[in-house]
Amino acid sequence: MKKLIAVLLCAAVLITAFVMASGVPASAVNATVTYAFTGANANDPGFAQGNITVSAGAGEGGTYDLYWADDSGVLTGSKAIGSVNVASAASAVFVMPAYTAIPAGATKVAAFKGSAGALSNAAVYDIPQNKLIGHTPDDALYTFAAFSDFHIASNEYDVGYSKYPYDEQHEADAWKMASLRKADFVVTTGDHINNQRHDSQGGNNDLYAEEWNTYLRVLADSDYTGPVYEAIGNHELWNYDTESQYRGRDWKTGSDCFVQVSGLSGKVEDYNSGKAYFEVTEPVTGDHFLFMSLEGGFYTDRVDEFTDSQLTWLENKLKAYQNDGKNTFIMEHANFEKWGAGDRTDVPVYDIPLKDTKQATAKLKALLQTYKNAVVITGHTHFKFSLQHNYSNNNNTSSLIIHNSSVGGIRDMNPNKVGPDARINDKSREGTEGYFIEVYDNATIFYGVDLYKNEVIPTATYIVAQTTSALNPPETEAPSSEAESTAAESTAAPSTAAPSTGESSAAESTEAASTEESSTAAESTEAASSEEPSSTAAPVVWGDVDGDGVLGILDTTAIQQELAHLVTLTDDQIAIGKVSGEATLSILDATYIQHKLAHLIERLPIEEKFASTSARQDIGNDGYEIVAVTAAAEPEPAGSDLSTLRTQAQTALTKYYLLASYPQYAALKKAYKENAGYDDLSAAYTEFNQAVRDFYPGDNIDVYFENDKSWSVVKAYCYAPGGVNNGSWPGQTCSKVGARNGKDVYKVTVPLGKYSYIIFNNGSAQTVNLALGITKNQGYYIDGEYSGKYLAKQFVYGK
Repeated sequence: MKKLIAVLLCAAVLITAFVMASGVPASAVNATVTYAFTGANANDPGFAQGNITVSAGAGEGGTYDLYWADDSGVLTGSKAIGSVNVASAASAVFVMPAYTAIPAGATKVAAFKGSAGALSNAAVYDIPQNKLIGHTPDDALYTFAAFSDFHIASNEYDVGYSKYPYDEQHEADAWKMASLRKADFVVTTGDHINNQRHDSQGGNNDLYAEEWNTYLRVLADSDYTGPVYEAIGNHELWNYDTESQYRGRDWKTGSDCFVQVSGLSGKVEDYNSGKAYFEVTEPVTGDHFLFMSLEGGFYTDRVDEFTDSQLTWLENKLKAYQNDGKNTFIMEHANFEKWGAGDRTDVPVYDIPLKDTKQATAKLKALLQTYKNAVVITGHTHFKFSLQHNYSNNNNTSSLIIHNSSVGGIRDMNPNKVGPDARINDKSREGTEGYFIEVYDNATIFYGVDLYKNEVIPTATYIVAQTTSALNPPETEAPSSEAESTAAESTAAPSTAAPSTGESSAAESTEAASTEESSTAAESTEAASSEEPSSTAAPVVWGDVDGDGVLGILDTTAIQQELAHLVTLTDDQIAIGKVSGEATLSILDATYIQHKLAHLIERLPIEEKFASTSARQDIGNDGYEIVAVTAAAEPEPAGSDLSTLRTQAQTALTKYYLLASYPQYAALKKAYKENAGYDDLSAAYTEFNQAVRDFYPGDNIDVYFENDKSWSVVKAYCYAPGGVNNGSWPGQTCSKVGARNGKDVYKVTVPLGKYSYIIFNNGSAQTVNLALGITKNQGYYIDGEYSGKYLAKQFVYGK
């Protein structure tokens, strides 16, 4: 638990309270700064709303940049509060928006004419003691990051005209911020993938698995080692025919896919429940985190998005937690029309908000009006923080609603247009935002962050007057991965270090590799060339495509650009870039380089090949498989020495990255990256192995089908994007293994991770394309019909 420091107020409080309204100016370079706090919270600690006035002396006119500061200088990792243009011997005012926060640790406002520097070169205002929350960042009980709307998009769909051209880089920015600022965990509020229509009807999207694979790979490649808990968005539920004639069909397919690939609480029972809504309890304080699920489909304005069972679950939780002295946070993707945060309330711009003309939306609004102590975090609209549609409690009539911007791509508004035409998509590399949150005993601060630069945006930093306290004793032990483990547990004990707020330059951002079909590398049958590039002198620096003598991120960028036909590499560059050992250059080569740079592998496959007298023949199949999961039948016990154990952990992290958002994966990744000793690494490895046993069936997966239509023969056709399949149509014959609900159940066994989709059929009649998961005992039963094909829902065979 982070140390709490008691702050003793002295008689100076009486003095500062007397002068607070006008401020105590200090001067430098013949200028002064005053601060008049305004609004309903003008007398409350931590609230920054007010007028900051800069007065310049004769000859001192110009542009003054305002910064938060403490005794040692300007706070690091933060943008300027704002700027004012001041005429000679005149004054100008900067207005701090309502509900913005004075950051923890800030004690001053400094005004610089020119670049920021030492406080001796600034006009400085000392913030009254009773306006401070009384804490520094070291005092936070815990911290977390909140992200929304990643929109990881398939390159197959988005080549040349993507709304999110930097989706993977932006995701990498988000994890980097969470890592540098030492977030104890991350919460998300949906739209992790783009799931764009891939055919004319919007159905049968065979890019869903590829996009989730990419999302989890970028997370696994990052330095972030804490848990991730995800809420579902409408893009995970894309399920309509056309934009002019939608149908809220089969939303459960998207929800089932989300349950399979997302982190949920990290509990097997939550995973097996099939429900995308769940709860996690923060272990230091016992604060409550409730993750809601959209349950109606893509068009959030046209359908009832929440079932009665979910709303009953939410109501019971809110009622139980109303007066327990703990914070309650709700993660829910969609914003409300003309109510709450996320959009204009008078003339809305976003076209598919939740509308209270729908019964479920009206019920949710009523709950939020009854239980006002909760804080709701939403996403959906992508509107950038500077538009100031981020904070609303509907004039103190409801729970506080905090709007999050977008990781994948933020949006602006055209003030001269109305409706959806007013939206402006920011497709720049810089257009990515999210929150870093510090929780104290007397307040919670939401720091809006420019993720590209890892800089706090002061005018999008908000304070919530919440109270909580540490448990006695705090529940800081890592949770068990057994089924009886409670949802309240989390893997990461709170950090004891202050969040790092150093600036992260663009050059430092990890450039995530472009995605490719999940099994292309594993399926390749071409032998790798055994000759080294002809013009390279020994020793060869494999992967050094840019020729600077070292392996670096620029080499992966060069490979990506070659594959995207943005540059043309020489034959020698291509030869030295084929680090996977395959015959052709592919995205797998860039991915291996990234894993070596992240210290997840010691050697590149091609280095393994030339370092041994007997070249390995199984690289890409079960050695360091990157883009498809090929689990071992039984995870190995921990090695008896640290070196062997580190090798095992490294291989596990690389092979099982589809577990990246699970707490057990995060704990092993943390122990490995932080060079933990044998006992700690062994404990993390053992617990992760248990998670693999719980969730993964081994090298092969049994998939079941309830023969609702009494077909005389049941076939299963499996495929993945890129032409990978289990034979010509209609596929493999299934075997009868039992019965369920009075109907025969058939089974097919397929390699784990090789295929993305399965179609059950009898040679003519068939199901739609069904997402093929990665779990034990996954089954499907027919539930409806669409365009001459059968829809299906999932069940767990044997339960």
